[in-house]
Amino acid sequence: MPAEATADSYAWITHERYAGLRISGLSAIFVRDQDSASLPGALDLRTPVDEASMLTPGGSFIASVYAHPAGAVMVERGGYVGALRPIMESLSTGAAAASVSRTFETDIYFAYAENGEVISAFNIDDPAARRGRSPDIIATHIADLGFPTFDDDLEEDEDEDEEEDIYAAAPGKRHLALCCALALATRLTGLRLTEDQLATQLPRYPTSSLYSAGGVAAPMI
Repeated sequence: MPAEATADSYAWITHERYAGLRISGLSAIFVRDQDSASLPGALDLRTPVDEASMLTPGGSFIASVYAHPAGAVMVERGGYVGALRPIMESLSTGAAAASVSRTFETDIYFAYAENGEVISAFNIDDPAARRGRSPDIIATHIADLGFPTFDDDLEEDEDEDEEEDIYAAAPGKRHLALCCALALATRLTGLRLTEDQLATQLPRYPTSSLYSAGGVAAPMI
């Protein structure tokens, strides 16, 4: 397992070319011991969409599944499916899964699940306020990765007028938190998401059916 993963391992996602992905919504789910061919079926994602319909106004959230020797990584664009408890419980049945999800309302969630149960989960703004069966099992990794704290400047960071600065090319606190969360997922599962993978053209599946009616559901992690 590549426990050497650090925030720098995911610095590439802070580049300007990924600004749209970060702002519109992003969910990366790392699933150990689940192959890429079976993962869409596990979520009942049957029919890929064509490129013309992707992320058009009123269109579907979409996801692609990337193969890894030890499992698979699903990346959803436009949504936050990894922040939904039933999804993490389902994908971690007989396996282990970690997710990093950023909603279009700027919240970022992390979750780790094993054998159908959420072990530890938190909102990136407050990694000390963890929930789950054994929430502190990841505490050492959180300390080692150097997750930023927002504290008194949280309100300023989330001010709508500051959004352009938060998602600028130069990494800031929220960029660092996102990179730390992705590195934590890699440490816990042994799976890594790479820039080259995101550039690979793979089938893209609509994921709106995984949410409540209308394609919207409150994060439950």
